Amino acid sequence: MPSTFIGFRGVGFWAPDAHTETWMYLVCAEIDRMAEPPGWLLAAREWWFVLATVRINGVMNPSYDAHLGEDEARIGLVQEIHERVLRRFESFGEKMPRLSVPEGVWAFDGSVPTELFAETFASFAGVLRGEGKDLEPDVVA
Repeated sequence: MPSTFIGFRGVGFWAPDAHTETWMYLVCAEIDRMAEPPGWLLAAREWWFVLATVRINGVMNPSYDAHLGEDEARIGLVQEIHERVLRRFESFGEKMPRLSVPEGVWAFDGSVPTELFAETFASFAGVLRGEGKDLEPDVVA
């Protein structure tokens, strides 16, 4: 399974691309629930939706550095969103539910164990808090 290194502020983790697609889809759905997301977040959401739907193996970087930079308010908001997504994922129980995704992209039939995604999804929530492995000099994130 193709994987991409997901990094932010010098730390990160390797994520299977299928997990990144699913996480980004859930993040976009959470942003869509917001009453009035700021413009910069809508721009980030556009890229994250591409990652969720286009199937571009090996280059699934959410580009946190580009979208969030050093802006603590942006980082904090996306951390909150990630934490809400993680809680939503944890509420699924033992199986991923059917998700409403664009036709022909990917789908779950309700039989995929959530435990397959748990570690990766926790890493997505943690990387914005500075949790993860230090970037190696030859890794670009």
